[in-house]
Amino acid sequence: MILYRAISDAEKEDLGIDQKFRTQINTLEAKQFFRSEIAVWEYIQLASIRQFIPPYTYTVSVFIDDHCFENLTYEQQVLDGHEAISIESNHLYNFNKCVNFIEVYVI
Repeated sequence: MILYRAISDAEKEDLGIDQKFRTQINTLEAKQFFRSEIAVWEYIQLASIRQFIPPYTYTVSVFIDDHCFENLTYEQQVLDGHEAISIESNHLYNFNKCVNFIEVYVI
């Protein structure tokens, strides 16, 4: 499975430390991931129009072990009209163990 996320410079820097997702002070207590690449690009366009601070400067494609993912705790949701999942901060440790590979792309 591949999940997609838009990230800022600060999150990319943090992700670069050890390839792990985590929440930071003054951010949401969860990480949201889209189930399609089209969804993340549409989200980035809306974020640009809404002038989100900090702006998104990268996308990540997160390659997940399907069998591992089946045992995770997460919430399915619709985010800006697209299927997404939300991983609460207390479940990110287990989520990170399911990540096989992360590709980062400059927007």
